[in-house]
Amino acid sequence: MVGGSNTAITAAIVVALSFVLPGTVAFTIAFALGVVYSLLLTGRWVFNSHLNVSRALLFAGSYLVIYLCGLGFVALIGLVHGPPWLNAASVLLTAPLSFFAGRFIFARSNQRQAISV
Repeated sequence: MVGGSNTAITAAIVVALSFVLPGTVAFTIAFALGVVYSLLLTGRWVFNSHLNVSRALLFAGSYLVIYLCGLGFVALIGLVHGPPWLNAASVLLTAPLSFFAGRFIFARSNQRQAISV
């Protein structure tokens, strides 16, 4: 539910903003809002883990890489003069990357907690 809602909302924001802003700016704003949403909800509700400083830093670093991948995708759409609504397809790249990054970061913490108990 968290990932699906984040993906849908982010795609809708990207599309809406792409009609009034350059695609890369629209993507950047939507992505930033999605990161905040994800940071607040992913650890606890998706992976049953709590956020601490080291996980937050790993999460932020992974999202920087994911952002750059999505930004490159949107920039490519702009270079080929694709329609603004096509920028929403960036979530087909960023959503799976975000899920696997979160799974790696938060699942590792659950394994350590299980071992230390």
